[in-house]
Amino acid sequence: MDIVYDILVVLHLLGMALIVAGVVMRLTAAQSPNGMVMLSGAGAQVITGFALTGIASAGLVDNDVNNTKIAVKLGVAVIVLVLAHIVWRKPQGAQGVFYALAGLTLVNIGVAVFW
Repeated sequence: MDIVYDILVVLHLLGMALIVAGVVMRLTAAQSPNGMVMLSGAGAQVITGFALTGIASAGLVDNDVNNTKIAVKLGVAVIVLVLAHIVWRKPQGAQGVFYALAGLTLVNIGVAVFW
C-alpha cells in the first residue's frame, strides 16, 4: 500500500503545481486564461487529499494523522476549489477572487510545510 500512497502524494503535489502554474499564467499572460488549469489542480488536491487521509487513518501506511491539520487543510482546499470554479466561470470579473485563490493556496502550502 506504500506505493499507492506514494503515487497519491505525487498526484497531490502535481495538483498543487497546477494551481500555482495557473496563478503564474494568469499573472503573466496578456490575455487571462479561463482558469481550467487551476480548477483541475484544486479538484486533484481535494480528491487526493481525501485518499491520502483515508489510507493513513486506516493504518495502511506508517504515517501519523494530525486531524486538526487535516481539517484546516481540507477547509482551505475546499474554499480554493470553490474560488477556482468561480474564476473558471467568470475569468474577467473575478480579479479579487483570483487573488484570494492565490493567497489561500500559499496558506495551504504553508500549513502543509510548517505545521
